[in-house]
Amino acid sequence: MAEKTQKNRRSRNAKISEYRLRKLVMCFAKNLTARETAVATKLSEPTVRHRFMQIRQLLFDHGPMRVDVQNVEGRPPKDRPAKYIYERHYKGVKQEYAHLFEIEVLNRIFATKNVNKVHRFAAWNDGHMKEVMRYVDYNKLHAKYDIVEILNDASGVPHSQREQRPFEPLDYKTDSLIVVNEHNIAPDAAFFRVIWELMRKFPLQDNEGQA
Repeated sequence: MAEKTQKNRRSRNAKISEYRLRKLVMCFAKNLTARETAVATKLSEPTVRHRFMQIRQLLFDHGPMRVDVQNVEGRPPKDRPAKYIYERHYKGVKQEYAHLFEIEVLNRIFATKNVNKVHRFAAWNDGHMKEVMRYVDYNKLHAKYDIVEILNDASGVPHSQREQRPFEPLDYKTDSLIVVNEHNIAPDAAFFRVIWELMRKFPLQDNEGQA
């Protein structure tokens, strides 16, 4: 099957497609090794290692969790818990790159605790409401989604200030907005979302033609 081709909005000047880059980022989020990722993406191991370091640098520069390199060395262990996590997983990391691995761990933890996903649906759209009902049915087995109805307000106030109520499948207004808030996302999926959104805002920079 031929690789999907499209403009890569998340890595400038690179030969790698956004489709394949997405697979690589998913492998990184799942904590796969460079060798395992190379097999999954059909990229070379040196290319994968280069991309992994770019992602860590992106997290260091723009991620939701930051490390002050100038003041981090010499802190007591209780103030650097991530150091002892990454050192067990990434043995032999050069000291000059240690802060990048530490920030990776911190952002993994942040994503697990803080990332969720919000879906918005128009109550007047039959296709949208079929999707909402699928979430309702899923909740009967596993309480994973908060489903809220935001009532329409002709005065034009923002959605955040409009009247809200729990969604009732048999009693909702067709001019409302239905919001589905997903909780308990898998940690690797949550971390992927953090990275992928950062790459949208801050595309990776490459030399012309670099894979």
